Amino acid sequence: MARQLIFCLETNKRANTDYIYIKEAIDFLYQKSRQVKISPIYMGTKTKYRSKDVLKEIGQKKKMFIHGETKVIYFIDTDAFEKSIEHANAFRDIRQFCEENNYDLVWFCHDVEEVFLGRQISDDLKVQAADTYRDKREIEKISSEKLSSETIQKNKSNLLCVLDKYLIRK
Repeated sequence: MARQLIFCLETNKRANTDYIYIKEAIDFLYQKSRQVKISPIYMGTKTKYRSKDVLKEIGQKKKMFIHGETKVIYFIDTDAFEKSIEHANAFRDIRQFCEENNYDLVWFCHDVEEVFLGRQISDDLKVQAADTYRDKREIEKISSEKLSSETIQKNKSNLLCVLDKYLIRK
């Protein structure tokens, strides 16, 4: 059966940084399938997770895909959730929103760069760092345990826990 995966990403379309890391992981770890269509939505910032524009785009992408099921997955950085009440509350609200709407939530602790690169990157270097990661095929060096965490821990993500529900590993 055909399946559409709608990826709601914090990044913007121009920078496309988060999607570069995620796509590298998918291409390296999962079998290619014409039965799966990935449809990214670029939110620009996680604060827009339930904005009219994002919800409208989810609805449009769902309507346009008539040949199977659609699953929505949000990809969110935890940021400094353990130090900042604001970050903790924002993450809690996004998690609750996903649960209420039967959406999956992939988290990166503390951010996508920390998970894939092992360190945080300043905003002005994120595009370059993602491009270098892709060009040098750094995905081949990452351990799948780092991407398969059930609990939120520094430098880890639940990326593979969620994607394993919809994609087949190589």
